[in-house]
Amino acid sequence: MEEPFYPSFRKLLKWQLSPNPQRAAKKEDDWAPQLAVQQDYLEDKSRDGIVWLGHATFLIQLNGVRLITDPIFNGLPFLKRRVALPFPLDQLKDIDYILLSHDHRDHCDKRSLQDLLKTNRPRKILAPLKLSKVISPWVGNVPVEEAAWYQVFHTEGAEITFLPSRHWCRRGLFDFNRVLWGSFMIRSGEKKIYFGADSGMGSHFEEIGQLFPGIQYAMIGIGAYKPDYMMQEIHTNPQEAMEAFRHLGSENLIPMHYGTYDLSDEPASEPYRLIQEYFRNAGQSDQLTLPAIGEFITL
Repeated sequence: MEEPFYPSFRKLLKWQLSPNPQRAAKKEDDWAPQLAVQQDYLEDKSRDGIVWLGHATFLIQLNGVRLITDPIFNGLPFLKRRVALPFPLDQLKDIDYILLSHDHRDHCDKRSLQDLLKTNRPRKILAPLKLSKVISPWVGNVPVEEAAWYQVFHTEGAEITFLPSRHWCRRGLFDFNRVLWGSFMIRSGEKKIYFGADSGMGSHFEEIGQLFPGIQYAMIGIGAYKPDYMMQEIHTNPQEAMEAFRHLGSENLIPMHYGTYDLSDEPASEPYRLIQEYFRNAGQSDQLTLPAIGEFITL
């Protein structure tokens, strides 16, 4: 098993004080994901499918159940959202479950959760151990169910299992790893969707693939990977995402965690370009799905 990650102030200082060798390329790169025009799926919960809403936020419809992962719809302090939502947020209704993978602010956002709850009454929020201490003051009387790795949540219409990832947690100065982090397997019948959340490369991908054979779609991060001395332990780069996809044995990869926020040193379009290049060179382009934000991927 990989060594646990611990944030290093020395590495952070090195990152902040060192010049970015891609600074000029990054400044000139204004690429952003496209927005889909059609959103008729919002009125039809019965269609099985996946919709990327930017960053690590996915709307998933499976067996009449509608769920959303790591919802974030707005900017954060010192972090601007680079691409808009494809529809007004109040059109997103009938959410049954909200899935939260960990406590980092670009995955667990107070404003986004509260805005979502203005027009939704989910059955539950599904979360890692101890995250309820963070979010309970935000969400009123919406039930929060927590799980450890490998535990199955109590849900209806879809089976949702909390699984490992290689990451960490912290929101303040003195709460390092007080909350668990992880990923999710979402199943209904023979349909399996893996939401990888934030993770560095690790042996858990192969283990999950063995535990859950026949994954149809895997959502894995491809952005926020430079400089590697800061990011490699906690985020996969495009090449590692392809390797993780193979370890999982998934039929298709949907990349995420790129293009929506500026979190690291690589130019905005680099992850998008590289993931296509790797799949093309491997003769596997038909297994790579790159949706526009708001585009419905039919299962």
